[in-house]
Amino acid sequence: GELAFYLCWSPRPVPLHTLVTVAGSRWSIEELFQTGKGQVGLDHYQVRGWTGWHRFITLAMLALAVLTILAAQQPDTDPEIIALTVAEIRRLLNAFILAASLPPEHTLHWSIWRRTSQARARRSHYQRRQAK
Repeated sequence: GELAFYLCWSPRPVPLHTLVTVAGSRWSIEELFQTGKGQVGLDHYQVRGWTGWHRFITLAMLALAVLTILAAQQPDTDPEIIALTVAEIRRLLNAFILAASLPPEHTLHWSIWRRTSQARARRSHYQRRQAK
């Protein structure tokens, strides 16, 4: 029920599909920024100049790229457990590197338990949706 408008300008005439592609890319860019805010603290900067801001944003986007690549390079896993997500990889890195007070076996066991529970919830959710 929502109607959105775009005002587009180009110094030269461009085909309509090019304008639609540019307008549609906005959503993926916004989604990436939301992920960056939630996972790597993209919105937690306190800088006073362009150089500091540029360095912080570059570092945050690099961290998000590394997490995304790690999540994408996983082999297919057991169907009883969901694959590692960007958020789960970040949590594991934090647990192993920043807060190493627990033994690694405990942290890995906790991650497997959590992802198994998420897989069970996901299956239940889709079964309910298919039943409707």
